[in-house]
Amino acid sequence: MFVRIAKQKRGDKVYRHLQIAESFRDPEKGGSPRTRILAHLGTIESLGEGQVERLIAGFQKALGRDPVQTGPPLLTFARDFGHVHAVKHLWEILGLSKALARAGVKTGAGMDYAELIKLLIVNRLCDPCSKLALLDWLDGVWLSGFEQHRPAYHHLLRAMDRLLDAKEALEPLIAKRFMPKAHWEGDLLFYDITSTWFDGDRSLVEDDIRRFGYSRDGRFDRRQITIGVVMGKDGIPLCHHVFPGNTVDKTTVVEVVKDLKTRFKLRSVVFVGDRGMLSDQNLETLLAEEFGFIVAHPLRRGEEARSVIEALRLKISFNGQDEEIVEEVRSGVRFVMAYSPKIAAETKANRQERLAKADAKIREILAPRSGKGRKPSPQGQYDRIRDYLRDKGLLSLFQVALTQDQVIVKAHRKRRAWEEKIDGVLLLETTDMDAPCADIIKHYKELAEIERGWRALKSTLELRPVYHWTEERIRAHVFVCVIALQLERWMRNKLKGMAVSVPTAIRLLRQIKMGEIMVGEETLMTPSRPTDAQKKILRALGVPPIPTRGEKGNVV
Repeated sequence: MFVRIAKQKRGDKVYRHLQIAESFRDPEKGGSPRTRILAHLGTIESLGEGQVERLIAGFQKALGRDPVQTGPPLLTFARDFGHVHAVKHLWEILGLSKALARAGVKTGAGMDYAELIKLLIVNRLCDPCSKLALLDWLDGVWLSGFEQHRPAYHHLLRAMDRLLDAKEALEPLIAKRFMPKAHWEGDLLFYDITSTWFDGDRSLVEDDIRRFGYSRDGRFDRRQITIGVVMGKDGIPLCHHVFPGNTVDKTTVVEVVKDLKTRFKLRSVVFVGDRGMLSDQNLETLLAEEFGFIVAHPLRRGEEARSVIEALRLKISFNGQDEEIVEEVRSGVRFVMAYSPKIAAETKANRQERLAKADAKIREILAPRSGKGRKPSPQGQYDRIRDYLRDKGLLSLFQVALTQDQVIVKAHRKRRAWEEKIDGVLLLETTDMDAPCADIIKHYKELAEIERGWRALKSTLELRPVYHWTEERIRAHVFVCVIALQLERWMRNKLKGMAVSVPTAIRLLRQIKMGEIMVGEETLMTPSRPTDAQKKILRALGVPPIPTRGEKGNVV
């Protein structure tokens, strides 16, 4: 027996008849299922909402139950849900909680530290903020597991401590979750350095890790730390190292290479980097550890690079518009040079434009002053010219001299001639004697992926500002950000086919809400219905579909 609503159209109106019906099998029709009407209760329009509710209450009373006070559903709250739901599932899909457990990050003092670390990573990807602000952020999202048991600020700090303590064992375990086994043998590794600066000198101690040094952000007025990251060719970090802010890039390589050899058990990998970082001593270390390398040579210094470029230029035709690649073997290593006529033309045009502006500026500075005002001294003119050329990166292309009574500025012909020779040139040195030249060039250009990783780390994941002041907490904060970067890069690779960036995907998924709805005295949780675009993102990431049912199974 069931309630049936039969629709009947009369003119422009549609009437809904409320009926009580039952299904049965008609023996005269071969036992086929049939429906018969037991009672006609009238149209819903004529009965009205109140009468229908009284009928419901009457049926409840017939069963000996208290009548249910019904009314329109009431939405009591709605919180952001889709983005944290997706990142949480990716965390579990990749088995990162298991990696934490294997590394010794366990429950302590009544808190599940692995869950708190997951919370820190989810927040860093979805809406990065300070650890203190994270507690307020939880009020605006629906993240199961943290509704009844909210952490305190000191719990998050303890979790960061546990994470840092487990770093040595944890990084190889996490890396294996992101990278297939093939990446660990005979593959490419990219290494690069960046820095991040701090506001203020709070809690400085002797030998503090925050030092003044070469700032990649141009903030030479701020103390900083130096961060080195090793990435695979898919752009996912393998491990990271934090150094004092005054560390010279090339001094970090030996430590990183030996770490890869001992902790990660890597064999026969090819190390890709810039020649300025990989000094002769570093290259010898790589060879001693049985690592190969692909390095780019700086084109404006070094007699070896100059000699190789002069020799390889003789092999280039300079006739076509396509990129030309030539090679030469010297002293047991292979030099590969690529020449792009298009890039050469663009570089030359850009330099000529900058030189023309510099010539105009120099004439303006040296021009005699008319009218009132103090006449500039030769020393003042000299300093202004040098400062301008230095700031514009043109100082090496001019010869600026100061005599007793005037400033002499001339073009540096030799250096300008060399600039024209290296326009559009990329010079690489490698131990790989077998791979096609085009592959060597392609492998080096993949180093740009690490630059995109730095941008994501500093912008999307907001590595800075750093709200910690002790060395241990600073290192733990960087570790949290690097794990978030691993997830972000993994998501980026999954979304490539959709041409959707990770920030865009997070923004779209955030629009899926989890709402609490009251129907009478019953309360249930239900998510908003995902759009087609949101469903495609979830499928691309491998996240199970979001059910459109409440916790108790009620369809809303």
